[in-house]
Amino acid sequence: MNVHPKGLAVAPERVGSLAVRRYGDGPLLVLVHGGVGSASHWVANLEALAKRFEVAAVELPGYGAAPSPRERDALGYVEEVITSFAQIAPATKRFGLVGFSFGAVISAAVARRLGARVRALSLLGPGGFGIPAGREVALLPVPAVTEDPTGHAAAVAHNLGAFMMAHPPAPDDPVVRMQSENIARTRFDSRKVSFQDRLIDDLRACSTPLQLIWGKSDRLPVPSIAARIDLVRGARPDAEFHVVPDAGHWVQFEAHAAVDALLIDFHERVAT
Repeated sequence: MNVHPKGLAVAPERVGSLAVRRYGDGPLLVLVHGGVGSASHWVANLEALAKRFEVAAVELPGYGAAPSPRERDALGYVEEVITSFAQIAPATKRFGLVGFSFGAVISAAVARRLGARVRALSLLGPGGFGIPAGREVALLPVPAVTEDPTGHAAAVAHNLGAFMMAHPPAPDDPVVRMQSENIARTRFDSRKVSFQDRLIDDLRACSTPLQLIWGKSDRLPVPSIAARIDLVRGARPDAEFHVVPDAGHWVQFEAHAAVDALLIDFHERVAT
């Protein structure tokens, strides 16, 4: 995997209820992580994207270095986040927005509210289609790392393979340690937002240029990726759709080169 030379060592700045790490120079591109995540969800993408954009990797309230949210219910949480996003850049500066999973639901809500300030919107493996009835993902309980470090690593590796990745990592893979840190710093249940049936309404209500990306082996969309594409196309026939082979839900990590190319092409085409 490619990692930005400074990695996540770049000190975050506080923007409202967000923690924001900035890289590179150019048109502003804001990245929003998924549930039980942090800016580390973009660790494989920072180097390529920061060569073409000013990248702002956001950590949402209750994740990573961001403070715990003031609001715990779904509607209050989204409102808190939108207020903070409005402060990421001056009101006269437009930005591209890229959201992953739970972060895609948040990004669609931000794009709806901020309107023309959002130059283009990319959603990777988005939630927001309601409670995923029929989804079968066999997750293991994760013991505390202090009590059972071997069992902890094994469970995190298994769950990454079951939920996030097409190819399960070994327990000693660095991605397991990275996700273990994300688990430890998660203080908000993303399902409160991701399980809402809100994405289509938010997309229908905004005219921001729209791109959607899934990994072909993503196990989360029910009943299928094709069914979700049809739903989005009904609301936004202008949207661009891509299904990336040899990748699961965490598509920008497993297929980072392909996803980087898609994001760069789309956001440079609509940057003016």
